Formats: sequence, structure tokens, C-alpha cells
Amino acid sequence: MQIQKIILYSHSGEKRILPFELGKVNIITGESKSGKSALIEIINYCLASKGCDIPEGIIRDTVSYFAILLAFNDSETAFIARENPNIKGIQASTTVCLIRNIGENLPDLEEINSNLNVDALKDYLTRKIGISENVHVPDSLTREPLNANFKHSRFYCYQPQYLVADPYQLFYNQNKEFVPQSIKDTLPYFLGAVNENSLAIESEITQLKKLLNRLVREKRESEKIKSEGISQAFSLIDEAKEIGILEKSANPQSQKEAYTFLEYVSNWEYQPLTVKAENSALKDLIDKRGELKIDLSKISDNRKAATDYLKNSFGYSTEAKQQEIRLESINLYKDSSKDKSLCPLCDNQLVNSIPSIDSINQSLVDIREDLKFTKAESPRIQSYIDSVETQYHSVETELKRVEKSISALYVENEKARTVRDLNLRRGKIIGRVSLFLESIFIEQETESIDSKIENLKSKIIELEKTVDSDNERELLLSILNKINLQMSKWVEGLDVEYENNPIRFDINKLTMYIDSDTKPIALPQIGSGANWVAYHLLIVFALHKHFIQNNRPVPNFIIIDQPTQVYYPPEKNDNVVEVSADEIAVNKMFDFMFNVVESLTPKLQVIITDHAYLKNDRFEKSVREIWRDGLKLIPNDWTPLNGKSTVYNNLEK
Repeated sequence: MQIQKIILYSHSGEKRILPFELGKVNIITGESKSGKSALIEIINYCLASKGCDIPEGIIRDTVSYFAILLAFNDSETAFIARENPNIKGIQASTTVCLIRNIGENLPDLEEINSNLNVDALKDYLTRKIGISENVHVPDSLTREPLNANFKHSRFYCYQPQYLVADPYQLFYNQNKEFVPQSIKDTLPYFLGAVNENSLAIESEITQLKKLLNRLVREKRESEKIKSEGISQAFSLIDEAKEIGILEKSANPQSQKEAYTFLEYVSNWEYQPLTVKAENSALKDLIDKRGELKIDLSKISDNRKAATDYLKNSFGYSTEAKQQEIRLESINLYKDSSKDKSLCPLCDNQLVNSIPSIDSINQSLVDIREDLKFTKAESPRIQSYIDSVETQYHSVETELKRVEKSISALYVENEKARTVRDLNLRRGKIIGRVSLFLESIFIEQETESIDSKIENLKSKIIELEKTVDSDNERELLLSILNKINLQMSKWVEGLDVEYENNPIRFDINKLTMYIDSDTKPIALPQIGSGANWVAYHLLIVFALHKHFIQNNRPVPNFIIIDQPTQVYYPPEKNDNVVEVSADEIAVNKMFDFMFNVVESLTPKLQVIITDHAYLKNDRFEKSVREIWRDGLKLIPNDWTPLNGKSTVYNNLEK
């Protein structure tokens, strides 16, 4: 798989087409902030990446769709377009447009319609580049098995500007979580060190081992039950006797007899005892009790009020009668002509004159009238009090009856709860006995379990013979030795330190070592950005040469951004950048890439974006575009979606 074109669509439908030649070196040279470093992320976004790392700025503001045209080894082509996530304010579009064998007729913007999701595109690309069914099963089983897919093949295709001179990582996204382990797990497959048939066999072995462990555990449990069976059997019989399933006289004398009793318990016809529990009636009685208490309280209040009234009336009558008697005694003095300032008894002078005889007599009349009314009302009040007393005793009697009914229902419910507990206990003991007997019966199948275990062990041994992990490790080591040897030969043509020492790639640490005369030196310890760039190019090209020569399922392109960055600062505003002091080293680096691509023609495509413009025939023939004097990835007349003008200040990371 190689890249034939990159196509950008503006919001109004204009196309920006960037063509590449297949099986050759393609160079785009130009000024800073012209869009060169965005190409890797545009291609990666179109190739089913989970997120969108295309830089914010003029590109994300003006482009509607990002698209690429792919060419596969079977001559088939595929047009893939993915919408700019900024249009909908999302992290990344989850759908893409895939059109197969489109030829040179690129669709217009209005003809682009998403027809599958990103996962489906990843599956399509996985099948298309030839990744077969595979699975990596970790030895420690601490991780889930991993299937190598198209996503894992991209690690070896991109060398962004921040990566190509990084001494601490060799591959794309190696600094992200889980990616280093994914590379370690899948690279042996891409190198061809893993027999693809053996992956399925290893998966089968894993499943058989799980089944074997389960059978061994069942056998162990069955042996434990056998050793503890007799004591447990007698314990279960005692429990069955206690809850009435077995007679108290049941007393087995042997293990066989105990199992017979337990067979009876397991087959016992379970008929739950029932006791009628009137929960609704209890609620009604409690409600009625409350109503009766309220009525009784009201009647009691009425009775007290009438009684108090009667008591007060009797007291008034007594007092009024005494007053009447005192007034009647005054009737002895009927002479109203006497001097009222003298005492009628002793003729002494009074401080307060006595009332007139007429006034006293009138008071006597009034008191007698009041006494008549009080005497007339007393029988009626007494009658009312008697009726209230009768009503009170009636309600009180009904309340006592309700209280007794409630107490009776509580007793009945307690009996029902006891019966439910007994039913539950009986159900539990029957279940436990049944489980115990099933376990005992498993003992009779121990021989068949042993046979299954032996068969599984034999089958696992046979499968393990066909998949020899030691052989796979030896094959991987052999492949890596060849790659190391190739790098050690190539390094002689590059301007690096330790060019006469062997180079070694460590797949476990994902770094490179130079085996000097005294000790191995890791890549970060070598120093110099020029060395780091050179070793990055060596490992990437060596891997791709192996992939191509062994027909491994990896895309046949490499994209390298700013490989000359370590030799000179960004260019001035000259039309052509001339490398001065490091011109020889830079020419060696480009000659190396040209030589490898030509040796593998037309199997490998290399796309290079850089500031430099070298004055030699091979470089100039490989230049596809020069982004200077206003020419950039995004045309100047493209309008952002929001209509505002945008400066080219965020094109590159």
C-alpha cells in the first residue's frame, strides 16, 4: 500500500491535490509554517486513527474534508475521505467515505458521503494489506490477548519532526500509554517470526489448559468430598431428624445406610406447611382500634363536662338555699318605718345603713326563682350523664374486644413466621442433601474425569510440539540479527560516530545499541542529533526492507519530516537553501535514502518534507512541490468557515 495523492476540500468545494509517485522518493521542500509537518497527521487521520492530531490553525479552519488516494499491491485503489472534526465541534469524525477503484476522477465535495465507520475502515485496511487472523497470548496471562491489525502496522511508517531526532523513542506514538507494549507484542508477527497457524494453535492450547485446570479442580473437590463424606452424611441426617423429615429413631449404622437415608431426604415430598396469616384483617383491626380510642376520648370529654356542670349547679343551689334561709329570717322585721341607720336589734348607730325591707324581700324572690330553675334542670343533666356513661361502657367494651382480636392475630402471625422458618430450613436441608449426593455420585465418575484429564494433557503436549516457542524465539533472534547486520553495513555510508561498530536493535527495550570495543552504548548515550537522525533512518529502512523482501503485511511507505533539522536552523527567505558546513553529511543522508528506495523499486515509497533544497539531480527530480513565495499547503484564497482571515502560524507542530 502506497499513497498516490493527498486531497483537501475547501468549504466551498475547491480541491487542493498533492500528487506523489509510487515506489520513489517524493520531496516537498519549503518555508516554515507552510504546512509540511501536517501531512503525516492528515494521512494518519484518513487511515482510521482514533483521534485527529492535525494542527489547529488555517488547515482546520479552511478544510472541509481531508482525503487520500491509496494504491495497493494488487493494483486496486481506494479513495478515503474524512470530515474535518472542527465543522461539528468534535474531537474526531467517526465515519468516513470509502470509494474503491475510483481512478483519476476524484469526487466533488457534494459527492462525498460517509458510508462506513472508522472501525470498519480499519478492518478493511487490515484485510487489504494482508494481515491474517492472529493473536498474541502473553506468557504471564496478565494482559488480554492482542490481535495485530492495521493500526499496529503504522508505527513503522511515520517519522514526524519531533520523533526523527528523538534518542528516547524510535517509533511513532511510542511515548503514548500501552503503545510500547503493543509494539513488542505485534512486531514479531510483522517480522514473520510467528507462524500464523501457530497463533491459532496457541489460542487452542490456552483454552485446553483452562479446561484442564477446571477438571483438575473438580477432581480435587471430589476427592475432598470423598474423604469428608461420611462425617458430613451423618451431620445431614441429624439436621433432617431435627426438623422432622426423618424420624427421631433413624440411626444408620454404616455409610451405605446413611446414604440410603439421605436418598430418602432428597426425594422427600416437600409440602410446605401453611398457617393463615390475616395481615389485611390485622390492619383493619388496628385502624378500628384507633377510631374507637378517638370515640372513647370524645365520650369521656362529654361525660366530664356534664358531671362538672352538675357539680357546679348543686353547689350553687346549696349556696342559694342558705341565702334564702338567711333572708327569710329577716322577715321577722317587717317595720319599714324605723330609722335605717340604727340596728334593729340593739338600736346602736350603724356605719352602713341596712337595705330596705323591700330590697331584701326582692332578693329573696330572685333567689327562689333561681332555685326553681336549677331544680328543674338537674334531672335532665343527670339523664344525659347516664346516657353518656352507657355509651362510654359500650365503646370501651368494643375496644377491649378489638384489642383481644389484635393480640390473637399477632399470635397467629408469630406461628406463621415459625412455620415459614421451618419450611425454609426444610428446603435448605433438602438442597444441601441433594448437592451432597450429587458430589458423591461424582466420585463414581472419577475414573472418567481421570480419563478426560489424561486425554487433555496428551492433546496439549501434541499441540505444543507443533508450536515450539523456543523455535519462534530463535527465529525472531535470527531475523533481528539480519536486520542488525544490514544496519551495520549501511552505517558506513552515513556521517555518524561509531560507524565501524556493530549496531543492535533491542526489541524488549525498543532502543538501539552500538557495541563498542569496551561496552554497549545505548542510543540516548551516544549524543548528537545527527547521530540520532541517522540511527532512526537505519532502523526504519532496515525494517521496511525486511517487510518487503518477506512480503509482510505492512504499508510500503515511509514519511519523514525535517530530517535535516539537526544540521542547520530554519532557512532564511532565500529561494534555495544551501547547506554549507554539513553539506556532505546531508548529501550522504539523502543518498542513503535514494539508494535503499532504488534497490527496492517499486516496493517502497518515501515522502520527505524539509526546508532544504539540495543541488543535485536525484534530489531535484524527486521534488514534487516547492512551498515558497506564497505557495503553501492551503491556497491563500481559501476562506475559513467563520469567514475571518487566518494567519499561517499554526501549520506545524
